Amino acid sequence: MKKLIYILLLPVVFLFDSCSSDKCDPAPNVSDISMDIQIERLDQQLFSLKSKSEIKDFLDSHEGLKQGFFQVDQYPHDSVLVNSIYRIINDPHIDTLYQETQLEFQDLSDLETEFEQAFRYIKYYYPQFEPPKIQTVVSGLASDLLVTDSLIVIGLDYFIGSQATFTPVHLPNYILKRYQRPYIVPSIVLLMSGRFNNTNYKDQTMLAEMVYYGKAHYFAKQMLPCTSDSLLIFYTSEEIRGVEENQNVIWANFIQNELLFETNHATKEKFLGERPKVYEIGDKCPGRIGRWIGWQIVEKYADQQDVGLKQLMQSTDAQKIFKESKYKPG
Repeated sequence: MKKLIYILLLPVVFLFDSCSSDKCDPAPNVSDISMDIQIERLDQQLFSLKSKSEIKDFLDSHEGLKQGFFQVDQYPHDSVLVNSIYRIINDPHIDTLYQETQLEFQDLSDLETEFEQAFRYIKYYYPQFEPPKIQTVVSGLASDLLVTDSLIVIGLDYFIGSQATFTPVHLPNYILKRYQRPYIVPSIVLLMSGRFNNTNYKDQTMLAEMVYYGKAHYFAKQMLPCTSDSLLIFYTSEEIRGVEENQNVIWANFIQNELLFETNHATKEKFLGERPKVYEIGDKCPGRIGRWIGWQIVEKYADQQDVGLKQLMQSTDAQKIFKESKYKPG
């Protein structure tokens, strides 16, 4: 199961960039592409069940949820999972979490609209694309997301926000802050990009991983042209301004330390992995800065070479993309 480690899929006060039409990137007209997304509220169905037999029937009728999200194969027998879910839905603490989820996500029409528009763009670029089924669940913070080609499951209890009585104890605060409603669709579209994002797994360089992540963010921006960059890269507005203003300093660090062709995993993780800050560059440089630089390289390449999205996503030559991007902070 894919987790929001990739993000990662959250300051106590967090400012979200607005997402108005006048801030949209140029995008094709997809209004003629039919798309009707209805999110299935399995969280409400699950918490209405009264007996273990009803839970078993529920799981058997939702095989994707059972196998993918709840990972039934990890249990010695199906009954162990059934008993576990029975305890969850009868736990008064989890009931508090469930009630808070219902208040925060009473209406999902905004998410349905976001998904519909994103899927229209995917269908435009990839005509064979068929939208996955989307379901919601409350699992007592057991899991956040499942994203496959045919099914998306959203653990709504992860995304209540800072007002939640209970939050995942295993996640640091700088990651927890992105588990809020505005991040749901961007996070999922980023994960969906992996389906279309070809890469050369033999190339273990920092540059190859930067370009891979850059392509993922570029893909997400094409599918969500009215979504702010801060939501797509999980930076605050202040962090976005900071990296843009100091892009030449960040790039100089990569060049001076010969990082582009670094293959040491621990070194790569310092610039690509989840960290509150990349202290090797500065105490205000946000984590995953290598991914952001990769995004800039990919955008520059697409503009310089006038490359279509499908061709870009199919390309596995990171060095070619970098060379032909002519990327150099001004």
